[in-house]
Amino acid sequence: MRIGVARLWHEANSFSVCETTLAHFQDREWCRGAAAAELYRGTATEPGGALSWAGRRKDVELVFSRCASAAPAGPVDQALLDSIAREIAEDPALEGIDGLYLSLHGACIGTVDPDPETTLVAALRSRFPNLPIAASFDMHACIAPELTDRLDAATVYRTYPHVDMAEAAIATLDMLAGIIEGNRKTRVLLRMIDKILPSFNMRTDGPGPMGDIETEAVAAASHGANDAALLAAYPYASFAYADVPQANAGVLVTCEDESRGRALADHVAGYMKSNQMRFLPDLATAEAVLAGRPWADGSRVAILEPADNPLSGGIGDTPGLFAAARNADLPDGSVFAFFCDPETVTKAHQEGVGATFAVSLGGRLDARFGQPVAVGAEVLCLTDGRFRNEDAMERGMRVDLGRTALLNVDGLRVIVTTGCQSPNDAAYFRLHGIDIDEVPVLLAKAKNHFRAAFGSRFDVIRSCDTPGPAMADVSRLPFRNVPRERFNLENQRDT
Repeated sequence: MRIGVARLWHEANSFSVCETTLAHFQDREWCRGAAAAELYRGTATEPGGALSWAGRRKDVELVFSRCASAAPAGPVDQALLDSIAREIAEDPALEGIDGLYLSLHGACIGTVDPDPETTLVAALRSRFPNLPIAASFDMHACIAPELTDRLDAATVYRTYPHVDMAEAAIATLDMLAGIIEGNRKTRVLLRMIDKILPSFNMRTDGPGPMGDIETEAVAAASHGANDAALLAAYPYASFAYADVPQANAGVLVTCEDESRGRALADHVAGYMKSNQMRFLPDLATAEAVLAGRPWADGSRVAILEPADNPLSGGIGDTPGLFAAARNADLPDGSVFAFFCDPETVTKAHQEGVGATFAVSLGGRLDARFGQPVAVGAEVLCLTDGRFRNEDAMERGMRVDLGRTALLNVDGLRVIVTTGCQSPNDAAYFRLHGIDIDEVPVLLAKAKNHFRAAFGSRFDVIRSCDTPGPAMADVSRLPFRNVPRERFNLENQRDT
């Protein structure tokens, strides 16, 4: 079997002022052919999972088309998206393949096209009307019926933090190979629940509503698969900061028997609706969390600022948590990660280690979320911003933050970067000479993915709400295309 592989992975926050460009993809993943196999081999990513899957079979050849991934940010430049879609849809390397695997996020948005992933899949289906096509999606996808109607199989990450990216690819390819080898006729059913589930209480690495929903989906599919017919259910929560019509939680069911597939989709969707209120966030302000001094008993504490989490489309620029920390009397050795501020990084590199200068941090990109904080800073460390992930999420992937600087601001160590990426790996801190296991209090622009690396390394992890592009109170954000009713979570089962 010759299996084509292509990847378009980007999550767009409609309220970010940072447009995503080619440079952002080139900083993360921009490859094809042999170069793609070299980049992904041995990594905990979807393409890494595809390579692992193919390595266990002697009858499979993977053909890598364009693979493009950029860190979550604002919508993607439309001309770039059009170019990516054309390159994949018209790629001569895909001629003669037996099936196609697509690694999609599901929440990509163009500066013009609100649903570029459907546009891509539609172009591929037009070229390959009878080719088996399967895709994997992020749990925070925004999926339109026009997309699933063109697929033969689909999966979604089952874990959050997303430590099963490779496993999602393997499950997708197992279904795809079964369709090819058995000449099976399948379809993907989409059942939406007309709600968007906020992600603050969505972790699956402990008790919680999403873990229960995943367990129910697996059990219900297993109960329904009482013969050899293919039947699989994958819930997804959608993305709360994508202002697009298809933003809507639901379930994807891959099936051969449509009546059984619809019954399974209805069951899982109903279970999701009955659990929707469990997702409601209840976050204290940064000032309240810090006033509680959770480190006072000697506990090692991480305080997260999800409203500016880059993996939710944060901009690394909101000053809320940092400003509150200025009056918190934090223990010596505490760390703030991070501000994305290329100008301050350039200034620090020009001045050199040991230099001091005045600087304003935060509020440089979007004054809606707070004003800059003026401070004096001493340069402690300078880096090229390059490291390789070593913890569970995307283990093995190379990361390039651009040049960075570690500053001392009145005893608080502050990491400042050129690129905007979440501090979710121990190697991020080691790059700056910081042993994360020796940090008494860490203030981080991060969310649930943070726990994949650090969940057991801090005694206390608290999240606070601040103004930002991914704040808990979505009523403060100017939605135009998503009905407000989708954010109104009610304890009722859809009948």
